[in-house]
Amino acid sequence: MTEIAIIVQSDPTDDDVDLGVVGPITHATASTLRDAVRKVVHADPSRPCPRLRLDLTCCTNVDLDGLLGLAVSQQVARSYGGDLFLEHVPPQIERQVRQHNFDSLLHSPSADDLSGSWY
Repeated sequence: MTEIAIIVQSDPTDDDVDLGVVGPITHATASTLRDAVRKVVHADPSRPCPRLRLDLTCCTNVDLDGLLGLAVSQQVARSYGGDLFLEHVPPQIERQVRQHNFDSLLHSPSADDLSGSWY
C-alpha cells in the first residue's frame, strides 16, 4: 500500500487536534503527512499551534523516512508553540520508534509527569 489517509478532528473546546493515520507512513507517504501537519499548524495564525495527537490505530507500517517525517513534524509544531505525539501505537511500530531513538514521539510533555505516555 502506498497511499495514506489523514483524518483530522478538532474540538473547539480545547487546543488539541486529533489526526488519524490510515495506511503506512513511509518514504512514499511521508510528504502527505507533513502537508497535513503543516495545514493544522498554520490553520489560524492568530492562535498558538495546537497539540497534535496522531492516532496510529490504523497505521499499517512505518519506515525510517516516515519516522524522520514524524520527527520533523514534531519539531515544526514545537517551533510554533504546539507539540506532536503519537497515541494508540501498535506494538510493531512502537518497537521501530524506540529502536531508532524517536521516543519523544511517544510522550506528551503534559502527561510525562503523570503516566509517561498516552497509550
